[in-house]
This record gives sequence, C-alpha cells and structure tokens, in this order.
Amino acid sequence: MAKKLCVVFPGRRYSTDRSLLYFPTQILESRGFETFLLHYDIPREVEEVEPLEENIRNAASDALNKTSSIPFEDYEKIVFLSKSIGTLVATNLKNFIKERTKVIHQILITPLERTLPLIEKDDLVIVGDHDRFFPDAREKLALYPNAYVFPSFTHSLEVPGNYRLTIKTLGDICGIVESYAESLDL
Repeated sequence: MAKKLCVVFPGRRYSTDRSLLYFPTQILESRGFETFLLHYDIPREVEEVEPLEENIRNAASDALNKTSSIPFEDYEKIVFLSKSIGTLVATNLKNFIKERTKVIHQILITPLERTLPLIEKDDLVIVGDHDRFFPDAREKLALYPNAYVFPSFTHSLEVPGNYRLTIKTLGDICGIVESYAESLDL
C-alpha cells in the first residue's frame, strides 16, 4: 500500500480542529493518509495581536521547523490542506521542498489573495465571494478548473445570520474534497 501523508496548515485564529480543516482531514484519513497537524505559536484568543505580515512570517518559520523532520521523499502521495494564512505557508513550503518529493496536491481553503501566483491548475481552491482577504475571487480564479467560489460567503466560509446555509455548505465542501481526492486517486 502506498504511503500517504496529509499536512494540515491552520489559519491565524483557525486551528486544525475546526470544521473546515477537521472534516477534510477525516476524509483523507479515511483514504489511508497519515496526518501531521501543524500548530503555530500564534495566540488565537486575542484579536489582531500581531500584524498579519508578522503572523505569516512566524507561521512560515514554525512550519519549516516543525516539518523539517518529515521524510517527504518516503511518501508516494502528499496533500497539503490549508486555510487562510496557512495557504501561503503551504504553497511556499511546497516550493521549498519540491526537490525532495514527487507531487504535492493542495487543498486551499479561503486562501489569501497573495497566494494566487503560487496556486497551480490542479490545486483545489475553496473561497467565498465576500472574503475580504481575496476580493474578486470569482474573476481571479476563473481559469482554475478546481476553484469553487461560494456566493455571499465570508473568509470563514459562513453567511452571517444564516447558520443553516453555512452548515449545508460545510457538507458541500466535504463532498467537493471527497470528489477531488477520488479524481486524483488519492
């Protein structure tokens, strides 16, 4: 059986045990993936403790240090599952280690706009069209075949005041992740 690894990159105040990362992780684990959950040394409880740029630098440094012992070359299939600032950290780490591994597939949930130049055509991208960190997402992602832009959804992939639609959409997102994994035979 092929060795498979999923590395999960959280957001600034969005840990790996929250729904948009937890359930896709469960999907990949059910497909035989080992998981490596990153936890940044960034306080989540306090609003805007550090500027975003500093959060990104610290998260990237944490990720590089915490993944340095992973033998990526031993895995036949690798998925980087990320949310928010984690998408920028994951895409940069992918470029940093690409010589050590075969293919790394990415599932990017609510990426930051500045992640756009690092997104590849076969990456899965999930974002809301009211995401303040990725304005005009629909137009900017039009050429990406695996991009899903949810109308009226914010950066947290919620519709304020409509918890039913938010919960339904979480199920839709899980279905999209499952279909993506099946299409790539992950």
